[in-house]
Amino acid sequence: MKRYFDFDMNDYKDKKCNFHSHTVRCQHAVGEEREYVEEAIKEGFEVIGFSDHSPYLFKNGYVSRIRMTMYQLEDYVKTIEALKKEYREDITIFLALEMEYFPGIFEPTIEEIRQYPMDYLLLAQHFFYENESFISVRQNWTDEMHLKSYVDLLTNALDTGCFNMVAHPDIVNFTGDEALYTKYMKKLADRLKDEQIPIEINVNGFRELCNYPDRRFVKLGVENGNEFIIGVDAHNPDEYHDLASYKGCIKMAEDFGGKVFWK
Repeated sequence: MKRYFDFDMNDYKDKKCNFHSHTVRCQHAVGEEREYVEEAIKEGFEVIGFSDHSPYLFKNGYVSRIRMTMYQLEDYVKTIEALKKEYREDITIFLALEMEYFPGIFEPTIEEIRQYPMDYLLLAQHFFYENESFISVRQNWTDEMHLKSYVDLLTNALDTGCFNMVAHPDIVNFTGDEALYTKYMKKLADRLKDEQIPIEINVNGFRELCNYPDRRFVKLGVENGNEFIIGVDAHNPDEYHDLASYKGCIKMAEDFGGKVFWK
């Protein structure tokens, strides 16, 4: 499928990359953008992408506490574009947004975003958005409907052609029938493989002992022939130096016979 943003991470397979990093605009990260760049360089990264949480045109004037606002987007773009030029001899920097797929309000939001020179969009579905309210995908779901809804959201998002990669695709916290988990998550793994999008093993989730990265999905991905990438998901410049968690994520794939590229 042709994507709106002409970016292919496979072009950087031979480099140490992190395409998942934030800024203070999301209201739950710390540090200056320059610090993220410099700490990444110290750790030997050759490519990084700033993919802060995208603003959204929510209804009824709702203002999110975990995303930048549309008013901040221009400054975000200018800041990252300036760093691209300043550090071009030291590291390749990309400008991106981490974005959820909320049908109905996605379309007007993406029209705003398309006015800016994004290199790629990173899909990350933290919530179901129903009746103007948010429901975490990390609740203890045991029913088939919510698992199917999660996979359908990611599939429909990829159908738009707007997303180049997916963050923590295994973030959904399903604790029901294992056969159901395999059935639906296999569909997701198949779609990622078809799109040539590697499965992200998320360092932040590993460090915080979250329900993701989920060993079940990593194992499924290995058996399915998917490739893997490590996502630092940095919310603090120092997190580029958390080698124990970084190596732990690599080991998770290798334990099942998988291979991590972009490391």
